[in-house]
Amino acid sequence: MAMLFAASRTDASGRGLSQQQTLQRQWLNTRDKQCSNGDMHACLVSTYDERLNTLAIAALFQTPDAALAELTRQNSRSAPLYEAIYRYATIENDADRAAAVEKLIAPAFEVIHGKPWATPLSDVKDAHDVVSSDKNFSTFLNVASVSDYALTMPCSAFVRRPGLIDALDSVYAGAVDGRLIRSDCEVMTSHLQKVDQLTRSAVAVQPNCPGTIRFSLGRDFDKTLRLIRLHRTEAWEAQALNTSSSAQNENNGEPGKDVDRPSFIAGHQVLIRDAGHELATYYSSHFGVPPALAKEQALRAVNAIISGAYNLCERG
Repeated sequence: MAMLFAASRTDASGRGLSQQQTLQRQWLNTRDKQCSNGDMHACLVSTYDERLNTLAIAALFQTPDAALAELTRQNSRSAPLYEAIYRYATIENDADRAAAVEKLIAPAFEVIHGKPWATPLSDVKDAHDVVSSDKNFSTFLNVASVSDYALTMPCSAFVRRPGLIDALDSVYAGAVDGRLIRSDCEVMTSHLQKVDQLTRSAVAVQPNCPGTIRFSLGRDFDKTLRLIRLHRTEAWEAQALNTSSSAQNENNGEPGKDVDRPSFIAGHQVLIRDAGHELATYYSSHFGVPPALAKEQALRAVNAIISGAYNLCERG
């Protein structure tokens, strides 16, 4: 655990600290409380395995041998797919990458291809076809996750191979999207307190979604949040946020549902300003963006967060 924890303390961009130190302290407190009574041995085994699995995924690109050994110990079925993710994102030569990854994923492809839920792979002939593009490989990982391979995408994979961000797309347009591969980008990037607070506030005022479309909408929103943390500008196609209207009193509590977007913006201008400043500082320090451009990008990112929240239930 010490080895994997040390390797995962660096964030996915390699330019700062992840949030693993805070999570490790929380885990230690939880471990002590949960395992102080009853069957201590069984509790410790379960608690350590869960945390070791999370750390192994987070540390996969920093210490691959140790991470893959732990992932294999816990789930020998899924471990080859994690190695495939690592090889796919790190081998530069196309032919070498295809040969290495194809061999790793072929057994899983044979198991899942042709299953009723594997329709997104209907145009993919074989494992070699899977590794022919980022899109095909991303789709394969999602279908594998639905097939109980229980995968989490290491955020470092997106940094090494940007096209793999397609793995965060919605696929089935329904409840099955809730079982697709997730990423650990939220904890493997810097702690952005104000950005997280703004996100929670914007989501809190949205109406409930009664249908299964909420799974796909939520996944699209999650992808936007990951793109913002990774400084991927495709999340910022919307125009910069206009906060020039006369502000109402700041309300950082959780207001009632069905607050329209202009009212939300007017009532949260202090939080919007603080989140924009936090993001601008993050973009400058982690990605070398000049301060003036970082400020502009941060405001567009904040706008994308609010717009994304207001799309969760397909409202205007």
